[in-house]
Amino acid sequence: MAATTPVSCEDITDTLQAMRAIDDKIIYELNLATPTQSFRNEVNPENHCRTLHERIVSELLMWYRRGALTLSKTYEHRGAMIETCLNESRVKVRSLQAEALHKKENPQILRKIRSEQSRIRELQNEVTIEEIIRERSLRVFEERCRQFFKPPKAE
Repeated sequence: MAATTPVSCEDITDTLQAMRAIDDKIIYELNLATPTQSFRNEVNPENHCRTLHERIVSELLMWYRRGALTLSKTYEHRGAMIETCLNESRVKVRSLQAEALHKKENPQILRKIRSEQSRIRELQNEVTIEEIIRERSLRVFEERCRQFFKPPKAE
């Protein structure tokens, strides 16, 4: 799955934040509109779940240019983006460490190494955040809509 524009590892945090807004909308919309048993006559939960799913998929299409999308595919793509940036940062650290061996006690290189190591820790935190968001969004959608609407399976 390819993004419409390549995501730079330098701005991955901002990109992830924008992409995760979809997950926030899922929770918000489901909390607003899936009625309790006493209000089921006023709101059609099947239509709401179907409409919400279609809107989510259309928002996902703004980020990706592919056919059948699901939330799971989106999470896989975001995880792969983070992993790519993690690998890139690890390669940079190894390269800087090799350079540091040749230029002993160079404070600039040592700062770059520490900076890149901080970036690795940040990206590892993003992996954890992504797992939490994925589990929460899929669980809430399943809990609130399972009686009324089953999203179509992606091929």
